[in-house]
Amino acid sequence: MHIAAIHNLPDNKDELANALAAALGATLYEARSRLRVQGKGPLVVSVSGERDAVEKVVKKLQSSGFDAIALDQDEIESGSNQFNVKKFRLDDEELVVESAGGRSLAVEYRGIDLILRGTCIALRSETRSVKERKFNIGRAALSSGLILTKTTKTTRQVTTEDRQGFFNLYSGNRLTLVFRENDLIYDSLGSALKPSRAANFAYLSAELRQRQPDAVFDDRLLRRAEQAILLGPLLSPEESLEVAISLLAKILRQR
Repeated sequence: MHIAAIHNLPDNKDELANALAAALGATLYEARSRLRVQGKGPLVVSVSGERDAVEKVVKKLQSSGFDAIALDQDEIESGSNQFNVKKFRLDDEELVVESAGGRSLAVEYRGIDLILRGTCIALRSETRSVKERKFNIGRAALSSGLILTKTTKTTRQVTTEDRQGFFNLYSGNRLTLVFRENDLIYDSLGSALKPSRAANFAYLSAELRQRQPDAVFDDRLLRRAEQAILLGPLLSPEESLEVAISLLAKILRQR
């Protein structure tokens, strides 16, 4: 999957609707609805399995005056270029992390250039059988009022939503360090240990920002609504959050 996106959008985006419609081969209504959002972007505007097709779209957008960027498939973050943190230690000059498999890395605070915080949303569907007792006039009549209800069993598809905070830490050409709220062991915080995972996770994020105040910090992926705006109608936050993360990180690290 290859992505084309626009960013650095002006406050008055309606003026760009005609140009966006022409570049994408879309209707004016579609272009206007895509631009009718707050902020400067980025906004995903085209998705294709072919890199050449996306590059052509990007060139059209750029020639129409847009700040456009392509995100190639190999730039979308995955397990191969990420380090999932299980344990961590905040030393004086560096952050030391360890994976669930025992692999360790050390990153100097001064080398951190971006902390990208968000919320991962996962949907789980399961089939549940539900028993209900309902008044049954037929039974009531036949039993002279002794049996008033009948038990019915129905099967329902139930979808539940699991949310988990995360932040990705970027430092030069190193692997992206991925911190997930529910996966971390917080024992190394010692006397700073809080009574809840959420509080410990917030403390860790704030502490890293304090130790490297020059790092860019972005939390626009905390809310599903903003994830959906960035990804647009072509992609969903539940299935394509890694696209939003990778696109945002690429743009922020180019500045």
